[in-house]
Amino acid sequence: MRRQQGAAAAAAGIGVSRLSGLARTALVTNVLGIGTIGDAFAAAMRIPNFLQNLLGEGALSGAFVPAYSSLTERDERAAGRLAGAIATFLVAITAAAALISIFAARPLVRLIAWGFVGERFELTVTLVRITVCGTALAVLSAWCLGVLNSHRRFFLSYVAPVVWNATQIAVLVGVLAWGVAGADRATALAWGVTAGAAAQVLVQLRGVWRADPRISLNFGWREPHAAGVIKRFGPAVAGRGVLQISAFLDLALASLLSVGAAAAMAAAQTLYLLPLSLIGTSIAAAELTELSRIREPATIAERTSARLCATAFGVSGVVAIYFAAGGPLTDSVFNLAGLRTAIADDDITLIALVLGAYSLGLVPLVASRLCQNVLFAARDTRTAATIAAIRLAVSLAVGAALMLPLDRVLVVEGALTGFGDIDLFSLESTWSLLDSGIRSDAALPARLGAVGLALGAAVGAWVELGLLRRAVMQRRPARAGMPTAADWPAGRLFGGAIARHLVPAAVTFVVGLGVTLVLAPVPSVLRVAVAGVTMAGLHLGCGLALRLPVARALTSQLSRVAPKRAQRSHDTTHADARTEPDESSTDDNEGS
Repeated sequence: MRRQQGAAAAAAGIGVSRLSGLARTALVTNVLGIGTIGDAFAAAMRIPNFLQNLLGEGALSGAFVPAYSSLTERDERAAGRLAGAIATFLVAITAAAALISIFAARPLVRLIAWGFVGERFELTVTLVRITVCGTALAVLSAWCLGVLNSHRRFFLSYVAPVVWNATQIAVLVGVLAWGVAGADRATALAWGVTAGAAAQVLVQLRGVWRADPRISLNFGWREPHAAGVIKRFGPAVAGRGVLQISAFLDLALASLLSVGAAAAMAAAQTLYLLPLSLIGTSIAAAELTELSRIREPATIAERTSARLCATAFGVSGVVAIYFAAGGPLTDSVFNLAGLRTAIADDDITLIALVLGAYSLGLVPLVASRLCQNVLFAARDTRTAATIAAIRLAVSLAVGAALMLPLDRVLVVEGALTGFGDIDLFSLESTWSLLDSGIRSDAALPARLGAVGLALGAAVGAWVELGLLRRAVMQRRPARAGMPTAADWPAGRLFGGAIARHLVPAAVTFVVGLGVTLVLAPVPSVLRVAVAGVTMAGLHLGCGLALRLPVARALTSQLSRVAPKRAQRSHDTTHADARTEPDESSTDDNEGS
C-alpha cells in the first residue's frame, strides 16, 4: 500500500509546495516588477538555486537514493553511516562554495549576467551575498529529501518548502505594510530567503531522525559505499541537474537582452515548472525508489512504460491550458487576481508567450526523467550526463540564434511589431546585440528575446528524450538490471500508445481556445476558471472515450472518493441525530 501511495503522497506534497511557491512568485513579481529590481533579484536567486539543485536534489536523486534505498533493506547500520557521510560531504562542499560566492560575488555576477550594468549590476551583487548564505542549508534540505524518499516518506520531504515560501511571503507582506520602497524591498526579501532555508531544514530534520535513527555524521568518504556514491556524484550533477544548468546559462544570455527579459523568464518558469514538479517529479521520485529495489529488467520496463503514458496524458492537458488560456492565466496570477495591477498588459503578454514557448518542451522533459530513472537504477549516471550535455549545447545554440532577431520584435498594446525589420541575411541588423542604451532603457516596450531562449530549451528537451529513448531501449551491452529492447512492451514506450495519450490535449486546446476568445470581455480570473474547468472535464472525457487506462484509473479514484465523503456526511448526520434530545420526550419530561 505504501508503494502504491508513494506517487500520490509526493504529488500532494509537491502540489501544496508549488501552489505556495506560485503565490510567492506572483507576489515577488508584483512587488518587485518587471524591470531593473525584478531582473536583479531573479539573477541573484540563480546562484543559490543553482548550487542547491545541482549539488543537492539533482545529484542525490541519481547518486545517493538508489544506493541508500537498497542498503536500508540489507544493513541498516551501514545505511545510516552512508547517509551521515554524504551529509558531511555535501555540507563541506556547499559551505566552501558559499564562502567563495560571497567573496567573489562581483566576478560571479559578471559571469552569470554578462549584460548587467549600472544599478542592475550593483544590486545583483548585494543580493547574491545575502541569498547565498542559505545555500548550505538548502543543500542539507535536499539531503533530508533523499533520506525521506528512500524510506517512502514522500509527503514531508516535498511539502517542507512551504515553510521557505511562507517566510518570503511574510517578508513581502511586511514590506508592503511598512511602505518599504525601491531596492530595499529586494534586500529585505533576500534576507527572507536565507531565513526560510533555515526554517525548512528544521522542519525536515525531525522526520529524518524518526525515519532512520541510526544515522551518524562521519567523514568516512573513502568507505566503499560512500566512495561509490561520490564517484557517481559528478556525472549525476550534469545529468539530473541539467535543468538548473540550462536555466543558469539562459540567465546569462537573458542579461544581454532588453530590460525585463530575466524577470519575465523567472515568472514564466514558475508556471512552467508547476506540472513538471507536480506530475513528473512526484512520479519520478517514487519510481526511482522502487526501481532501485527491483532486479527483474522486464518489470522495470513494464512499470516505466505505464508511467510514461500516464504522465504524457496529464502533462499534455496542462500544456493545452497554457496555450489556450495563457494570457488570462498570467494576468490573474501576477496581477494577484486584479487586486494589484502592477504589471503592464504588454509585460503580461510577454510572460504568456515565454510560458507557451517553454511548454513545448514539457512532455519530453517529464518523459526524460522517467527514462533517466532506468539508467540510475542500474547505477549508470554517466550516460544521462553525456546526453544532458548534448541537450544543453542544443538548447544554447538554438536559443542564442533565436533570441537576437526576436529581441527586435516589440509588444505594443498587445500586438507584435517589428517582424518586418528582421533580415535573416543581415548580420548587423538581425544577428547582433542591440545597443546597450536601448537594452537598459526600462521605458521602452517589451521585446520577445526571452521567447527565443524558451524555444531553444524546448528543442533541447526533445533532443534529450530521443537520445534517452535510444539509450534505454537499444543499449548494448546491457548493464545488470538494465532492460533490453525485447523487455519493453511493444508500442508502449513510444509510438502508437503514447500518441493516443496526446490526442485529448489537442481536442481540449481547440475547444479551450474558443472558450477563451468568446469570454474575452470577462475579467481574467473568470475566463481562466471557466476555461480551466471546461478543458479539464473535456480532457478526462476524451481519455475515457479512447479507453485510456490512466483516464479510467483517475475516474475510478474520483468515484471512490465521492461515496466515502457521502458516507462520512451520512454517518455524521446520524450521529448528530442520536446525540440530539427528542423534542417530544423533552416536552413530556417538562410537563411531568
